[in-house]
Amino acid sequence: MRGLAATLPWLALAGAALPAVAAPGNDPLAWLQRAADSARTTTFAGTVVHMTGERTSTSRITHIFLSGSEHEKIESLDGPRREIVRHNEDLQCYYPDAKTVRLDRRVTARFFPAVVAGPVASIAENYTVKLGEVERVLGQDCRWIHLDPRDALRYAQRLCAELGSGLVMRARTLSRKGQVIEQFTFTDLRMGPHVSRGEVKSTFYGQSKDWRTDTQPRDEVKEVDTGWTVTALPPGFRKVKEMARRMPGRDKPVSQIVYTDGVASFSVFVEPVAAGARVAESTQTEEGDLSVFVGPVGESQVTVLGEVPPATAQQVGRSVARRP
Repeated sequence: MRGLAATLPWLALAGAALPAVAAPGNDPLAWLQRAADSARTTTFAGTVVHMTGERTSTSRITHIFLSGSEHEKIESLDGPRREIVRHNEDLQCYYPDAKTVRLDRRVTARFFPAVVAGPVASIAENYTVKLGEVERVLGQDCRWIHLDPRDALRYAQRLCAELGSGLVMRARTLSRKGQVIEQFTFTDLRMGPHVSRGEVKSTFYGQSKDWRTDTQPRDEVKEVDTGWTVTALPPGFRKVKEMARRMPGRDKPVSQIVYTDGVASFSVFVEPVAAGARVAESTQTEEGDLSVFVGPVGESQVTVLGEVPPATAQQVGRSVARRP
């Protein structure tokens, strides 16, 4: 999920990963479940290119599954140096230019190559799941899995899962017209014993003694009752987290509620408008698969941000209300 104040494309690459097992025949749901599991339990390292709208970013991901735990490092290869080191759900986000390390917790698990989360049977209630062709990617055979929405409230997805492990090597999001509006792809990939434990150690380990440690993001992830709800929630979406966040430039905490259908996700942010300030009229923008809707709700302002069509963001934003 991309944040309200800092939409970092490279953060959307935080993923996880299955030892090589026999391919699951021709059952599309078995393939989908295998892809979901492999993103958590496969050990791999590779470079990922992410393309959405007019933007392209590159990151290096190293993921190790050891004794039932996930260890991961994500390094941005474009722009300012940034690095995430993850142990299961705990995140350490390094910003060397600011000499700051932020402690946080992962809210959703949908980060490439972990692009599917939740029971696949529930996903199949909102998407038609079919198998596509086998394609050669980086010298490996991978099978395309097609997820076509059963309504107009979400986008179609195409996932290419490596035959031996089930790891997703490419992922595409398609518009209603079948155009690719977002894509993740490995440009190099190592798996299994070719990846060492030391590769997930922070580049800045031992260099950050004089850095500032910011624990606010981690502390704010605690579940709270914001008092807000979505009265016209699209079918299949469920609440993942409800919390209060402090955003740059805001005097008061901003309520955030995160929803997912196991494939797509979006966040609802509600913030009070300063006394005497004018509540903005509704506006809507989109880039790639990311839609943003901003509108008034009483004396507050609601922002919907997520990987859904504009009509979905608008439906959600216009139905935000105080919980009875």
